[in-house]
Amino acid sequence: MEFNPLSTHLHSRKLNAHNKTAWDLLYASTPKSVWGHKPVGFLIPHLPAPELLPPGDILDAATGEGRNLAPLLALGRPVTATDASASALAKIPADLAARVTRLQCDLAVIPVPDRTFAFVLLSDVVETLPEPAAVLGELRRLLVPGGLLLVNIPGDDDGISGIDMQPAPDRAWLYRGRYYYKFHSRAEAEALLANAGLELVTVQVIDWEEDAHPEFRSEPHTHRSLVLLARRPPA
Repeated sequence: MEFNPLSTHLHSRKLNAHNKTAWDLLYASTPKSVWGHKPVGFLIPHLPAPELLPPGDILDAATGEGRNLAPLLALGRPVTATDASASALAKIPADLAARVTRLQCDLAVIPVPDRTFAFVLLSDVVETLPEPAAVLGELRRLLVPGGLLLVNIPGDDDGISGIDMQPAPDRAWLYRGRYYYKFHSRAEAEALLANAGLELVTVQVIDWEEDAHPEFRSEPHTHRSLVLLARRPPA
């Protein structure tokens, strides 16, 4: 899985393929849940009230092992859980897996019709994407007019930034030589959403604690991240 992180000739497609393989191998490396079963620390206070959402389903984009599915199901809408990793999707607890539609796919090419989802969660994902613009554009396609995207985008002040990471081209990093990370300033984060055709509704800086992650990060750690709520403009 190792390759030269300092190469200036890493084509984004090759880097994206390498990155997806690394995450799939991580999920397959342990029978334990890598991220645990508690929802990510910013999620619960930022979930929209179901009655404020337009008609449509719910999408957990890059669901991993499904740590965030229970609160999404509580919104009372059909939930789709996508991930590029078959190993991750296979580890979703059976009681949750029975209540959602699981879909293995690249986040930039999700085989679902336009305007399907009223709410999309993109949790702890943007910083791991070599091509985030393509993914955000795809999520906009899938949102109904007025539909909401909840996304966190960490900057250089995140508690894991640079720790056990090697520099890679274009201000990016490789954690443990395998996992792509790129941290974004507030201006960069807001521009990513705007360039995807999404309107910013709210933005906050949120801190939360995470336990150690089996086979990935051996110590408890603190995250600091921008948490942004954006919407597809009404038709």
